[in-house]
Amino acid sequence: MKTTLFFVSLFISFFTSFIEGHAEPKTVLFIGNSYTAGSAHFIKEVFKRESTGYKLVFLNPGGKDLKHHLASEQTRRLVESRKWEHIVFQGQSQKSGLGGKHTKEFHDAVLGLCKLARKKGSRPCLYMTWGRRDGDKQNPAAYPDFLTMQKKISRQYSLAARANDADMAPVGHAFAHLHAADKSIFASLYRKDGSHPAPPGGYLAACVFFGKITDKSPVDITWNANLNPVVAATLRKTAVKVLGGDAF
Repeated sequence: MKTTLFFVSLFISFFTSFIEGHAEPKTVLFIGNSYTAGSAHFIKEVFKRESTGYKLVFLNPGGKDLKHHLASEQTRRLVESRKWEHIVFQGQSQKSGLGGKHTKEFHDAVLGLCKLARKKGSRPCLYMTWGRRDGDKQNPAAYPDFLTMQKKISRQYSLAARANDADMAPVGHAFAHLHAADKSIFASLYRKDGSHPAPPGGYLAACVFFGKITDKSPVDITWNANLNPVVAATLRKTAVKVLGGDAF
């Protein structure tokens, strides 16, 4: 009898391991523009190196906003192609907080894309972007400096997430936290244009998404992305803080 129970237990253990090893990977679709493209390498590497079991797909044509994606046949086909664990939507970096028609178009597009995502049972998630390092020279009245820009962007993403019952990855809050805590690391988050993410900025975004999507602590990420280990550790800890609700 004991021998029989042993072999039954062994079979169940083997079968469970086999099923887990051949289970379909969880899938996440990222839809955005060059901001998503600038962080994609780091997001992919963190998810791969931490053996998360996720398959990530990216659609990020440069300069496009969510209004474009809502009208795009390519985007719509991809969104409707399967049930995704999450679909991440990243808006154009300036429009959400500009007010008037720009902010309205942002909210209308988020509404439409979230509805589209849910047709297949996918969970929408908003990729909160960050303010320009020195404010926006194209819109100085609206965005004279980083903090003013970030507060406006953060407000609109937060409103959109609540209105559409969507998750939100608060990458912009992580940038803002470092703006207050460590100006040197904050400056390193940007490329020379003061807008797009440099490697530390891309890594920070990856840490936030790792925590948001997997529910695991970014502190446990082992890959430093060839950054200074102390800086990489600070970026991981910052991701933990903003995921825990620490804004700025």
